[in-house]
Amino acid sequence: MLKSAIPNSDTGNMSYAWSERDSSRFIGHTLGAGVSTLTDALAENLSIGLILVDGEGFVRFLNHKAEKMLQVNREEVVGKQVYMLPLRTAVYKVLSENCRDYPVEMHICGQVIQAKATSVICREGACLGDMYELRNITMERREQRQSDEFVAAMTHDLKSPLTVMLGYVDALVYDPVCAGSAKAAACLDEMRRSGHRLLGMIEDILDSYRLDAGLLQIQRDFCDLKAVLERSCSELGRDAEAHEIAFSSSIDPAIPVFKADGKQLARVFSNIISNAIKFTPRHGSVKVEARYSGGEVQIAVSDSGIGISAKDQERIFNKYYRAEQAKGYKGTGLGLTISKAIAEEHGGSIQVASSEAAGSCFTVYLPATGAE
Repeated sequence: MLKSAIPNSDTGNMSYAWSERDSSRFIGHTLGAGVSTLTDALAENLSIGLILVDGEGFVRFLNHKAEKMLQVNREEVVGKQVYMLPLRTAVYKVLSENCRDYPVEMHICGQVIQAKATSVICREGACLGDMYELRNITMERREQRQSDEFVAAMTHDLKSPLTVMLGYVDALVYDPVCAGSAKAAACLDEMRRSGHRLLGMIEDILDSYRLDAGLLQIQRDFCDLKAVLERSCSELGRDAEAHEIAFSSSIDPAIPVFKADGKQLARVFSNIISNAIKFTPRHGSVKVEARYSGGEVQIAVSDSGIGISAKDQERIFNKYYRAEQAKGYKGTGLGLTISKAIAEEHGGSIQVASSEAAGSCFTVYLPATGAE
């Protein structure tokens, strides 16, 4: 047996006494008898942090690396249940995270720690508890930050000449000579649309850097959200038409003017509606519905596209993440990440309802703060 049962004098029930030897047996149990000392030594000398929690939620082992990463002595936590640990401690922060499905990154004690939980299964098939693997990825993230800063600087340098080019294109659109030629007008319109699409991609990359650096700016002023939505639907409706997709919109006239960053919210709507069009095949449909109720604006964008599997729905808002069925489609992989951040900066949220091959519906919830 992994545990030694002893009677509890207070309750009369059976409880469990654990020792360092029990921890060693817990580590070595899956490998067989006689190897606990070896596995204990291996665990202590691993380059990653290791924490073992049993099926009842008791912390049973921390190796030396985990102690160092979390700046805690094992005597302070071993033998205690997770929920009994002090809330503000690093070890509680790690063990309370849901990191079973995929790794979670946390800022702890001036480090960036990546945590991943895995079930410990013995040879008989029983689950003995959870093993938490901790990796210090501070250096990798610092190098990534430097790379992001370089990309942001390069992107900013690209933005300036593109803005000048778009300015000249806009001037030519209203030039009497160009306006008189249908072919020239069509070419200029396509140049302007493509230029603004490229400018949007550049803004996404810059905002991704700003988001990581905590520099994403929201400038609230009185915003006519109806006009913002109507403009987005008008511009993107032409894209849908070009792809032979039925596009419709229904905007509640009761939506009030309220304090928000209209420019940033326009990007949210552009990202979500563009995605709906991008991932919907020809002869499909995209619908935008906006309504006002209970001091909140709800904007739902639904489509009949490829859909999103249940396992991907939790991760589609992650930076650069692409669902399996979305691979092969163009894009930076930043649009939803930035859109979610903008919505949350407004005190709102974005939710998704979807099933594979059956379309998706993204709903943006925005509180009408300071509505007139």
